[in-house]
Amino acid sequence: MAKPVNPHDRFFKEAFSRKDVAASFLRHHLTADLAGLIQPDSLEIRKDSFVDPGLAEHHSDLLYAVRWLNGEPGYVHVLFEHKSHPERRIALDLMRYITRIAEQTLKAGHAGLLPAILPVVVYHGRQPWNIPLDSRALFDAPGAFDPFIPAFRYLLTDLSAYSDEELQGDALLRVALLVLKYIFSPQLGERLPGIPTLLANLAEQRSGLDYLYTVLRNVASGAPHLSRAALSESVQRIFTRGNEFMSTIAEEWVREGLSEGRREEAAALVKRLLASRFGDLPDWVDARLQTASLARLEDYAVRVLDAASLEAVLAD
Repeated sequence: MAKPVNPHDRFFKEAFSRKDVAASFLRHHLTADLAGLIQPDSLEIRKDSFVDPGLAEHHSDLLYAVRWLNGEPGYVHVLFEHKSHPERRIALDLMRYITRIAEQTLKAGHAGLLPAILPVVVYHGRQPWNIPLDSRALFDAPGAFDPFIPAFRYLLTDLSAYSDEELQGDALLRVALLVLKYIFSPQLGERLPGIPTLLANLAEQRSGLDYLYTVLRNVASGAPHLSRAALSESVQRIFTRGNEFMSTIAEEWVREGLSEGRREEAAALVKRLLASRFGDLPDWVDARLQTASLARLEDYAVRVLDAASLEAVLAD
């Protein structure tokens, strides 16, 4: 039986798998000396994962290749890793990834020096990140052993150390970073309705709607402090842009349930849409949703826009 995917890992991977999000991060959140060396718009995603299968439930990695800014041949591999809690041996995990990337590069027939690899860790946990950024901190050895100890540093972006204004970048990146920053916080309910404002220019485009759906799904499944009532209220405030916008989101939410076979999740999402339209729901609604087929749930999500009553939405 497959292990459940951590919702924060899934959201991070879905967001940063977008070339525009990753490129915006490199432009705005690398140190100036590093940003001045590479071409963010040259990013090419590498689909391979370098996480041990047994650790895949708790780890996610993304690998991008990027060209040098000066046009010299070769690549810098940018390795993104996401963490929601401090991990004392994170440098050891990164060391494994770097080794595997190098091995794969050689198997692909690469000749000459290996491309450089920049390890980037994006952290959004509640506890302070007090883990050293240097791999040498893993080893207990006197100074004379320094030349014989694997040594590299990783770049840490600790979202809790940034104000909202300092989380710069294009709209899609800022949305991802703000959601990750507040996902464990009681303030998420207050912040959530403002997130679609960042997507206003994309709201009429498929990419913007898909991305907003990804955000809402992550919040629904991964926010410990956000109650159903608070989520419904936030969704209701989000769905004030018009029936067409609400229809698209509703259909996308349920379609995800269809495509991934999660009928229960689709039913829960339809229930939130009903609550946002009609307020408190009677007990019989739960029974109707729990016995409805996936196709019927999709019909309900469309009807909620124009039906005059709750009974009209859920009529067979």
